[in-house]
Parts: sequence; C-alpha cells; structure tokens
Amino acid sequence: MSRDVAGVMAAEANEQAVRILVANDNADLSEQALSVVVDRFPQSEEVVAAMAYRQALPLHVTERLIELASDAVRDHLIHAHAIAPETAIRLATFARERATVDLIDQASSTPDLGAFVAQLNARKALTPSLMLRALARGQMAMVEHGLAELANTPHSRAWLMVHDAGPLGLKAIYDRAGLPPRLFQAFRSGVDTWKALSAEGIDTSGDVFRQRMLERFLTQRPNAMRDDLVYLMERLDQPAYRAQIAAANAA
Repeated sequence: MSRDVAGVMAAEANEQAVRILVANDNADLSEQALSVVVDRFPQSEEVVAAMAYRQALPLHVTERLIELASDAVRDHLIHAHAIAPETAIRLATFARERATVDLIDQASSTPDLGAFVAQLNARKALTPSLMLRALARGQMAMVEHGLAELANTPHSRAWLMVHDAGPLGLKAIYDRAGLPPRLFQAFRSGVDTWKALSAEGIDTSGDVFRQRMLERFLTQRPNAMRDDLVYLMERLDQPAYRAQIAAANAA
C-alpha cells in the first residue's frame, strides 16, 4: 500500500480498518500517519497492539505506545524495540518527564532527536524540569535541541550559543527559550560540568559519563525543584550504575 493511500486511511478510516492497516507491515505508513493513528485511537487496545507489533516504529511513537499498551504488549515492545525493561516500567508508572528522559537514554544517538523534541513541545511535555533532568544526566544533545525548539531557532545556532558564544551565549538562548530565571544557575552549572567532563576525554555517550555528570552536578547543590532533585538522587542510587562506575575505576 502506498504512503499516500495509507496516510488517508490513517486519518479517515474507521477503527477496524485502521487496525488492519497498522497491522500490515507492507503498508507504507509515515511517522506522521502513525502519530495520527495514536491521536485518533489512544483508547483502542486492538489498534495500539496492532501498531506495537509493526517491525519498525519511530522513537516518539514507541514512547506513546508504551504509555498506552497493556502489560503483554509492553513486554513485546521491550524485546522487539530494544527498550530496557526498567525503562518500560518507568514509562508506565513514573511521571512523563521521568519516562521521557529514560527513553532518551536508550536513543541518544537517534537521527530524529530534533523531530522527537518538537513532538514533545507540541504535546506541552518539553518542560524546564524535563530539560534540567536531561542535562543533569549528560544528555546535552537533547538540551541543545530543546533550547532550539523553544527559542524557535536552528539547532546549529543553539549549539553555538551553548558551547562557543562566551559566558553570555547560554543566558541569551535560555532567555529566548522562555525558561524560568530561577533555574538558570542550575542550567549554567550543568553545562559547565558537562564541558569539564568532556575535556577530560570521557566518552559523552556512555553510562560512565552520565553517572559522573550526575554525581558532580548534585555535589554543586543546584537550585532546582525538590522533585527534580529527588528524581536525580534516585538515578544516582541505581545499583547498575554503581557497578559500572566501580568497574571503570578499577580499569
């Protein structure tokens, strides 16, 4: 089935027809069409399950399905789309902000991060709290794209203002993004910590980097909301991360 026909069906067909459509892996469904289906039938277990069993799914569609799916379907998503079980549990039970950052941990190298962040913003989920939590865990690419999205500026310009525009660059893009003044020092601290660790030559995409980033960020006593600090402390206390740090230090 062609993309154009599949797109029309996704937007206009009844529930049964849409279920059959999304269950057909030969139907060329665009990311937008899949999003439309989720928007139209979020309460339909049959549609959600049929979509979850597609061979390939975009990142933000997978995130939304995990929130909506039954336990059995969620289990399939974990295994079929390489999502860690602990991530799926958080997606189902924790607040959206916690869940989204955990999913970004699994997909920090995805080529559609900009589109994913735009989707979060469209759903009013790209909050200051979410971005601070991502920054504290070393997810700089998400912060860059988030600032670009909120400031309505290209990612390349946001990157320059965060990394190369001197001490006032971050403040300028932060203010343009409309983020609250009370959190700026926490963001400043996070960016400075990320740069310092990067200069030490640690792989910024690895778990060891994220853990050290989090440890240093928290030792600076950032002026952040209590819920954010509690969440970050929970992440700091995870046994798997502690084991990774111990192994790295012993190497």
